[in-house]
Amino acid sequence: MTDIDYERARKIVDAALERSREIGVPMSVAVVDRTRELVAFARMGGAPIFTARVATAKAFTAVSLGTPTHVTQQFTPSGGPFYGLEAIGGGVISTIPGGIPLVEDGEVSGAVGASGGSAEEDLDVAEYAARALGE
Repeated sequence: MTDIDYERARKIVDAALERSREIGVPMSVAVVDRTRELVAFARMGGAPIFTARVATAKAFTAVSLGTPTHVTQQFTPSGGPFYGLEAIGGGVISTIPGGIPLVEDGEVSGAVGASGGSAEEDLDVAEYAARALGE
């Protein structure tokens, strides 16, 4: 099992920034490895300051659970199996759409998180960026 390295992480961040520019939404983008450590990060001019932490939390959550944050979100409403997950996560967990695990050779090697737009825009940018890993 391999961790995402800086060169591949930078490629993912660059793809996310490209997509963010295409849709006209300034964002923060974070890539973490499978041990949840930050490997690459960027915050575009105009992206709100808080998006840095949110993007990182989305990536942390996606790699920790091995599933996209928009899928995890389905399990967090009141009465759901992960209800309260974000509250007990100490600020490093987010089930807001925009966190995508990075899968290489069938194994999770890291994750990307995007924040700055609507939930749909964040998800679009993160999915676009994750696809860059296979190119």
